[in-house]
Amino acid sequence: MKKYFFIILLFIYSSIVLPALNPQQDTVVKDEDKVYSSLDTALMNPTLVYNLSLDNSELRALPKTISTFVNLRELGLMINNLTKLPESLGKLTNLRKLDLFQNRIRSLPKSIINLQELELLDYSDNGISKIPESIFTLKKLKRLILSSNNIGSVPKNIEKLTNLEYLDLMGNNLSKLPDNIAKLTNLKHLNLRQNKFSDKEKEKVNSLLPNTKVKW
Repeated sequence: MKKYFFIILLFIYSSIVLPALNPQQDTVVKDEDKVYSSLDTALMNPTLVYNLSLDNSELRALPKTISTFVNLRELGLMINNLTKLPESLGKLTNLRKLDLFQNRIRSLPKSIINLQELELLDYSDNGISKIPESIFTLKKLKRLILSSNNIGSVPKNIEKLTNLEYLDLMGNNLSKLPDNIAKLTNLKHLNLRQNKFSDKEKEKVNSLLPNTKVKW
């Protein structure tokens, strides 16, 4: 009888007490949730990397080996010294978020059109004067951030981004928007602060986008 009583106590101790003393068992980070901040470390097992954050790393160039991260979903490159991106970037066909904030990337690689799963693109503060046409092929884009550039006009092809919910054009040289901006029926937020819109043009934009919250 004592033997069975001891076995029961041992079971209770191993199933309740031990886990409480070792909480790390419940905090194992899955590959999908792990954020890599070192390119060298990430390259050791590139197919297991889903989130790569190389923000503020003083990068001057992104190596072609970036293409080995075939399962990558998020790529952070903000606040670096990049002037261009390799064509191999287009092989990251599972990418959903690309952050290029505060670099000097004047144009995007042609292969950007292959990133058809991309939902967020931050291309702000790069000194661009026009929106690359290749962006308008990214049909799943929900958030497009182009603030703090030198953009003087918005192409009519903006209408192709039918899933767009958030568009940030703050701090550019815009004075008007094309009428077909009205076709962005899913657009919820539009930031147009620090541009050159007249009161008349503001009224026009507001009427074209009655269901969009426009910031002036």
